[in-house]
Amino acid sequence: MNVSPKREGFISDEVDGRIARPMVDVTPEKPAPERKSRPTPEPAIEPSPAEQSERLEQEWPITVKLLHKPIRNNKGEKISEITLREPRASDINRYGNPVRIDQEGEVRIEERKMTFIIAALSDILPPFIEDMHPRDWNSVAFRLQRFFLPDPAAW
Repeated sequence: MNVSPKREGFISDEVDGRIARPMVDVTPEKPAPERKSRPTPEPAIEPSPAEQSERLEQEWPITVKLLHKPIRNNKGEKISEITLREPRASDINRYGNPVRIDQEGEVRIEERKMTFIIAALSDILPPFIEDMHPRDWNSVAFRLQRFFLPDPAAW
């Protein structure tokens, strides 16, 4: 018996005197259709730190919508948005800094201090602020938190 070793992935050109069909399609490839290229968008240019500080200064007063539950103001009227004036150092001196950076670098909001700061900045009594829906309270607190963090540009 004459057994020749088979090579993996190949077949002989002749089987019983005939040319064998190849294992893979050897028809010439069609050229890939040309793709239409999309225009490259212009890169977004971030404002300089000076321009950013101007934008931050122009934000005041800030108005935050209360999406989940209206609260009462000092006159007893139901309100669905809260308007906050710009915080000052005297607010921090009076109520404490409501935002801290812990040892791991995480930003932490101190809830009691933030409630009193929100009350002072909105001129709404703290019991009415405490009546806010938790998601609305967090929306206001997170909107304010950056104003109580140090600016690394000053270091």
